[in-house]
Order: sequence, then structure tokens, then C-alpha cells
Amino acid sequence: MVEALCRHVSDESPTVRRLCLRGLVQIPSVHIYQYTTQILGVIVALLDDLDESVQLTAVSCLLMILESSPNDAVEPILLNLCIRLRNLQICMNPKMRANAFAAFGALSNFGVGTQREIFLEQIHAVIPRLALHLCDDDLVVRQACRTTLKRVAPLMELEGSVALFSSRSFASDHRSDYEDFLRELTRQFVQHLPFRVDTYMASIVQAFDAHWPVVQANAIYLASSILSLSDDQHILAVYYSQVFGVLVGKTSRSPDAIVRATSSLALGLLLKSTNSLSWRLDRVDSSRRVSDSESKK
Repeated sequence: MVEALCRHVSDESPTVRRLCLRGLVQIPSVHIYQYTTQILGVIVALLDDLDESVQLTAVSCLLMILESSPNDAVEPILLNLCIRLRNLQICMNPKMRANAFAAFGALSNFGVGTQREIFLEQIHAVIPRLALHLCDDDLVVRQACRTTLKRVAPLMELEGSVALFSSRSFASDHRSDYEDFLRELTRQFVQHLPFRVDTYMASIVQAFDAHWPVVQANAIYLASSILSLSDDQHILAVYYSQVFGVLVGKTSRSPDAIVRATSSLALGLLLKSTNSLSWRLDRVDSSRRVSDSESKK
């Protein structure tokens, strides 16, 4: 039966491909163990299917089979799965996003031993996105991000992470609580993972143009929080002017109220921070050097 289903997963009909996937993961548990590697191979291939309904079925089936998969079946494709799930986490379909985030969290069971460093790098690649979609428009996506953050946090070995991910602000759906959570998460990043902040910022800045206004707003607040708390001169030199300019533009021109409001709030964060004074002094010094150079000519 398994062989027959596997032969038809490349059928030209999306319906047939979906049904084959569902059939493969519904094999009785006493038999599925011996076919796990083969079934996972099919799922990995169909996570890239051109039909979104097939992709959604594949990621749903992945969640089901990971519950009973042995380590030796998942470890060889762990990185492959992480990369494909990251691509699905920005899908417009909320069910796809939720399942892709949840499946990433399920992979944490396999990110141990020889796979720990590989999976840890994937966590750092995904953590900004998890933080941003923690306040997604869709409730199921928010719940998936909360669960996944709790599952991957122990692998990051962040001091204070247990308290942070058990806090009221983390569990709340209120905007003000979410912003409090982002501020505390930023402190954790700046204090304990300063060498990761550059990578985080690059990912966060990309989300300024996300499909969802709320995620744009989340990215704006998180980036501004990092810049207001970080004392890394490289981070400030690379991102401060860029982020400041984006905030000014979005405050006046964004069609979305949440983006305008958050941009205005974030500008306040930047202007109140000690880094704002340093940045302005650097700009003045730079202007003076240019002026002196031109005078000498």
C-alpha cells in the first residue's frame, strides 16, 4: 500500500497528491515506524509543491508524523525541513503559517546531540519572525508562535528566558502587553546575544515591507527597541539612519493606522534614547569634517 501511494504523489492532480499524503500518515502506528523515512521523503518533496493546498496538506502531515518519528529518520533531513518551513512561515494563508511555525517547534525534539548546533542556527534565523508573528492578525498563528517559542527557548540557553516566556505579557493578546514583551526580549538579545543582533536586525528590517500591516508595525517597534537599547556602534552606524528615515516616512505616508501610530511611538523611543544624542553628534562631526575638507580645497 505504501509503495502504491508513493507512486502517485507525483500525479498531475493536486487532489490525488493530497489524498496520497493523507493516506501515508494514516497507516496504523504499528506499521508506520518502518516506513517513516520513506514518508518523510515524500513530505519534504511536496512542501515545495506548486499547489498551495498540497503544501498545506504536506505541512499538516509533517506535524502528525513527527510525533512518532525516530531520530535517525529526521536527523538527515533536519536542515532541509527547517529551510522549507521557513519559506512557508510567510505564506498569506494563516493555516499554512500556523502549521509551519508549529512544525518548526516540533523539530526541536530532534535538535539535540550532533544536530544541536545546526538547529540552533535555524532558531536564530527564525526567532525574529516568531517574535513578529506573536502578534499576528490570526489567533491560530499567535498560538503556534507562543508554543514554538516555549519549545525552542531552552535550546538557546538565554538567562531569564523561562521567566520571559512564562510572563503575562507573553501570553497576552493586548497590544501594550506585546510591546512590553518586545522590550524585555530586546534586553535579552542586547545583554546575552549581542553578536546575534546584527543578523536579527537584518531580518527585522526586511519585515518593514511585510504583507501584513500589523507585522510591519511589530517590526518597527522591535527594531527601534533594539536601537534604543544597544550600545553596539556597528549596529547604530548601519541601522540608525535607515530605521529613522523609514519611521519618518511611515508616520506621514502609511495608509495603515497601526503602522502610523507605531512609527510615531518608535520615533519617540529613538529620540529619548542616549543613542539618539550620540547619533546626532556623529552626524554633526561628520558634517564638520566634510566642511573642513571642502574649505581646505
